[in-house]
Amino acid sequence: MSQKTTDLLKNERLRYILIFTIPIFTVLFVIIFSIVSGGGQQFSNLAQAFIHGHLNFLSPIGGVGQDPVLYHGRIYWDDGPFPSVALMPFVALLDLFHHHFYQGYIQWVMVVGILFFVFRLARILLYSIEDSLILASGFVVGSVFIGVATISSSWFFAQVLTTFLIFWGLYEFYTHKRWWLLGCICGMIFLTRATAAPIIIFFALELISYNKRRIGKVKMFSALLLPGMAAVIIQGVYNFIRFHNPFNGGFEYQLISRDSAEARSMGIFSIKHIPTNLISLLFRGPMPVVKDSTSWSLKFPFISNNQFGMSMFFTSPYLLSLFTNKWSTFDRQAKNLLAAITLSGLLVLSYYGLGRDQFGYRYALDFMPALFLLFMIMYKKSHNRLTFGMRSLIIASGLLNFYLLCSFI
Repeated sequence: MSQKTTDLLKNERLRYILIFTIPIFTVLFVIIFSIVSGGGQQFSNLAQAFIHGHLNFLSPIGGVGQDPVLYHGRIYWDDGPFPSVALMPFVALLDLFHHHFYQGYIQWVMVVGILFFVFRLARILLYSIEDSLILASGFVVGSVFIGVATISSSWFFAQVLTTFLIFWGLYEFYTHKRWWLLGCICGMIFLTRATAAPIIIFFALELISYNKRRIGKVKMFSALLLPGMAAVIIQGVYNFIRFHNPFNGGFEYQLISRDSAEARSMGIFSIKHIPTNLISLLFRGPMPVVKDSTSWSLKFPFISNNQFGMSMFFTSPYLLSLFTNKWSTFDRQAKNLLAAITLSGLLVLSYYGLGRDQFGYRYALDFMPALFLLFMIMYKKSHNRLTFGMRSLIIASGLLNFYLLCSFI
């Protein structure tokens, strides 16, 4: 490298431009596209039904592919009710002007919120402002999150909301530790995506080791657990009113494709599904783009998104650095995070669905915020700052994800 080139790279202003121009562009693309994109608007439609006092859709939402739940002649939605409840004020407001409220109108706010939470968490872990910005943009575009953040259809909207809530909870834990608020956040997570709810285990395990008198600790546990228990009861009542069974969320009545129905017949949650899902989570790569069906010669864009999912180590290769740490370097807090990640991961992997028509393995987002925080914690233990190689890897993963995303959207 010439002396002139070296001097240019040492220029702080130029370095900031080189480091942040591309990530900022991709983040802005994600935010803008999330506003204008369409897709299934089931949560908005269900919010409108809630406003009118109904738990079922007021009009048909489509057949196979839209995941309707048909029960006794009425059409329901199998996901938790919280996203629709959260949308009710916005839907009601635009109803006054006879305009439909699209989920993308609010999704971009959550994407910005996630950027803020990751940035603040990085700063709390004593990363520099520059490194914190890279980490924040790295999560949004350098992980499977880029796929759900870009499109506001209901399946993805629920995962953006869940990701936002988990990061909010983690930020609250590292700042104020208001246990009642953490309990409420965990309750909202359960009522959005129950498979992400094990994050409460992290908070509970941390509370156990909290240096507090017994009476005070009992109050804190009550504040943490009671909202979660209330959420479980609310979900049970919601299920009972719709399907006459508090433990039935409607999955068995869902109109789905034949191959999905065959997988469901082995159990909605079963260890039989773990090998298939584990392949998507850890090993599946992108699809080659060939000239024709009988050729193995590639053509532009050479590789494309795999609708069955792609390994999180492909969409977020920097996570491999976690395996370079010895177990002895994982402190109590890191192990508590691992406990929550493991349980959520087992729930996700045992679910019959693959999350088809997705970018990356999107169900991993149920534990990805905790995993990303663990990555930041463990990397900080062995490095004072992001090395040039790690910065390059995070930015490169964002660029590759953006490249593959173009074949997805």
